[in-house]
Amino acid sequence: MKWLLDLGNTRCKSAQWTAGYLAQPQAADCDLASVGRVLDQLAPAAMPLAIWISSVAGEAANAAVQAWCASRGWPAPRFVRSQAESLGVRCAYADPSRLGVDRWMVVLAAAATGRNALIVDAGTACTIDAVTADGSHLGGLILPGVALARASLNQRTQFQADVVTTAPLPIVGDDTNPAVTVGAVHALLGAIERVRRQLGWVQPLCVLTGGEAPLLQPHLPPDWTLHPHYVLEGVARLADAADVQDDFG
Repeated sequence: MKWLLDLGNTRCKSAQWTAGYLAQPQAADCDLASVGRVLDQLAPAAMPLAIWISSVAGEAANAAVQAWCASRGWPAPRFVRSQAESLGVRCAYADPSRLGVDRWMVVLAAAATGRNALIVDAGTACTIDAVTADGSHLGGLILPGVALARASLNQRTQFQADVVTTAPLPIVGDDTNPAVTVGAVHALLGAIERVRRQLGWVQPLCVLTGGEAPLLQPHLPPDWTLHPHYVLEGVARLADAADVQDDFG
């Protein structure tokens, strides 16, 4: 069994990868101060054969994970990274290190299907990435997520908007709170729909992942499917490939 971790800006997700299956997926809020406690909460009962991690949480958080593993006598974690090419998938960035590793993982997961794919990872930031059926990553967009957009407006204006329901999603808001939140949702939906339309693909794979994905899914066409642990699916592909060729971590 391999233990997979997706260490994000505000959340940590984990799952056990065994026999080609993501088992016992879990998630918890996580910041630098709580890394050890969260790992205690998410860790499998038995020591894994290997630990693979996608992390955008920064060097201090990564060091805390390494120290936690060492304190248990567990294998040193392997931090995946964005590369010019992995598993036959070619990165659009001239400098792959500038592509967030979480974005690279969802691209790898989607590329495994052999279809043109559009992947939306809706978290603190909302990213949209496109990859062709033959494994060419075309690039993507980075936008503020709904909560981040709301917080930014609260900080930079006189608004004090709180979370409001968006189901059903009104066309316009009838007060400041819904105007801000609904506006942020519409902005993301508009970007997603515009990118898809301009790509012109027929029946592409359309994937939603990330903490705010459930907020967007009801307002998108039904071919958008929710994959809560898509980053981990990409990590799993690399972990399996490393059993054969050891140059992915």
